[in-house]
This record gives sequence, structure tokens and C-alpha cells, in this order.
Amino acid sequence: MKKTILFTLFAVCSVHTAGAYDRNILAEYNDLYKNGGYQAALDGYKEMAAKEPGNPSAFYNAGNAYFRMNKPGLALLYYGKAFRLDPRDSDVRANMDLVMKRTGQAFVPEGMPKALHYLYYFFSDGELKAAAVVLWWLACLLLSLYALKAGLRERLSGPLLGAGLLLAGSLLWLMARASSPFNEAAVITAEGSAQLLSGPGETFKAYASLPEGRLVKVLDDTDDVYYEIGIPREGIKGWIKKTSAEKI
Repeated sequence: MKKTILFTLFAVCSVHTAGAYDRNILAEYNDLYKNGGYQAALDGYKEMAAKEPGNPSAFYNAGNAYFRMNKPGLALLYYGKAFRLDPRDSDVRANMDLVMKRTGQAFVPEGMPKALHYLYYFFSDGELKAAAVVLWWLACLLLSLYALKAGLRERLSGPLLGAGLLLAGSLLWLMARASSPFNEAAVITAEGSAQLLSGPGETFKAYASLPEGRLVKVLDDTDDVYYEIGIPREGIKGWIKKTSAEKI
């Protein structure tokens, strides 16, 4: 059963139900979580996430367990995965806001109205892409009918224009989302901090330390050992070991 998030000094304890996963097994994991067996519950939630990668509840619950285990980086990572699947979920948003504040970050950028932020993320990336595909084929169908059926052109002009505008809107929305902090993002998961290097190797100078839970932008992940990352707020970039961060 989904419970309302409780804001405490530590974290929100609510657990979500999972889609097709066995509810009896899920209940066992939830009982473990509620009784303080966070690691055992986490193992179960991660097993759920592996079997149902499209189920945001599994990632959300894993994030809660990591938070209770005082691992803010991994908590934010799993909340971020849940958020990308279901950005309208109020519990996920609240917990992300809580963890990001704890790590000196802001879920809602300063100066942005919360309503606008909510609207910007109202649809997931998958939903926007699916809408664009459907609208593309609808526009193609209407355009074909418009070209082939002269007698229907007057009736089809309005729907064709509407489908075209909606398609353009969905594509522009997707383009705007490319600049989202959660697009091509990773979270510093190394305990304590990770060193930001000037190049992909131990011989390069470390010129910054990134705290656990810091959200970064992945610029290049082709190297076997290192990510090239950017930190937009500071306007800097560098390299970190892949073992120090995980992509959302």
C-alpha cells in the first residue's frame, strides 16, 4: 500500500506497491523495511527492479532503503531512476527534493516556479517519445488523405493542422528536455567524495572533490575506466572513475 511521505529528520518511510511482482513477496520486503531490515529489503527491491525495469516503485523503494542506510548518493540514483519513469509521482518528487537539499543541491532550480517545473517534467521521456511517434504517423496519414482525397481536404485541414502543431510541440518539448539536469546524468556514489581529474588517468591532476550524492552531466562514457563529466552550475568539467559514479 502506498503511504503518504512523512518528512522527518531522516527520510520518508513510505513504500510503493509494484506492478506485476508477487504481492506476497513484496509484502515480505516491505515488512523487512518497516522493521529496520533495510539491506534485506533493498536486496528484494533491487531484484524487483532487475525483473521489472519499467516499474518505478521498485526503484523508489530501493531509494528509500539506501537513504535509511545513510547512502545519499545511491538513494538519489534510485530516486532519479524512479523519477525518469514516473515524474508525476509526488512521493518520488518529495524524496528527491529532500535528498538533493541534504547534498546542497536544488531539485527545483532557484527562481523557477514549482508549477512550471512540474509541467516541464509532467511527461516522462518515454511518454514524450511515444506521443511524438503516434503524432508523426497520424500526421502522415492525414497528409496522405489530404493529398489523395480532394473532396475531404476542407474537413481534413483542421485535424491536419492540429496534428502538425502537436507533433511540433512534442518534438520541441523533447529538445528542451535535452538540457534537463537528469538527462545523461550520473550521481556520485563513492562514499564520502570522488576526485575530479583533469584527464582520464591517475597521472592527471585532481583539482576538485565532488561530494557523495552530487548530480553531474555525463559528456563522454566511451572510456573503459573514466567518465568525462560536466558540472553546469560551476561551469567546469573533468574526469572521474566510473566506479565513483553511476548513470541514472
